[in-house]
Amino acid sequence: MSEAERRRSYLEHRVLIESARVLSPQYADAVVYLSGAQLELLRNVTQYLRRQDTYVDEHKLGYYVMPDADDYDSILEIVADLEEALMGNPNTLWGYKDRWHDPTLVQSVGAASTYASSDAVPEGYVYVLEHWTLVHFGGTTCSVLLSIDVGGNNPMLYSAPALASGVYVYQGCNYTLKEGDKITLEVGSLPNTAWCAVLCYGHMMVVPA
Repeated sequence: MSEAERRRSYLEHRVLIESARVLSPQYADAVVYLSGAQLELLRNVTQYLRRQDTYVDEHKLGYYVMPDADDYDSILEIVADLEEALMGNPNTLWGYKDRWHDPTLVQSVGAASTYASSDAVPEGYVYVLEHWTLVHFGGTTCSVLLSIDVGGNNPMLYSAPALASGVYVYQGCNYTLKEGDKITLEVGSLPNTAWCAVLCYGHMMVVPA
C-alpha cells in the first residue's frame, strides 16, 4: 500500500491512536476492575479499533498517514486478543467483589516455632494479595517465614532469620490465592509476652461458574 493510499484528512470527530504506542506500549500489563457498563463500552469500542483510519503512523501538514499493511495486521492481532479477553473467555475477567482484609495472623507467645494462618479462600472466589504489614514487638529478634499454603511447594512471600522489633510494610504484591489457599506465618524463638502479627490487604474476585 503506497503512502498516497494511506493518506487521510484530519476530521474533528475522528479520534486518532498512535500506532507506535499500540505496537510498543509504554505501560506495563495491569489488573483493572470493570463495571458492567464499562465492559459494554469496551466491547463496542473494539469495533472502532478495527478501522485502519483509526491509527496514525505519521502526522503531516493537513493530513496523516495510516500504518502500513504489516503494522495494521499486527494491530488487528492485538485487537483480537482484546476481544477474546472481553467476550470470548469467561475466566479472563473475574468480577470484582470487595476489598479483602485479613488481620487474623496473630502469633501467640512461645519459645519454640509457632504457626498461624489465614482463613482458606472459599469456593467460587479468588483473593489477590496486594500488600501486607508485619508487626513484631517484644524487644528481641526472631525468625519469620511468610508463605502461601497451596498444599505443597508453598511459595514464599518473605523470610528473615533475625527480625528486629518493628513494623515492616511490603507493598506492590500481586499474589493470587485460589480456592483453599491460605497465608501462613511461622515465627521462631519468640519469647514470652512478645507477639507477631501480619495484616494482609487486597481484593476478592468472583470466579464465573
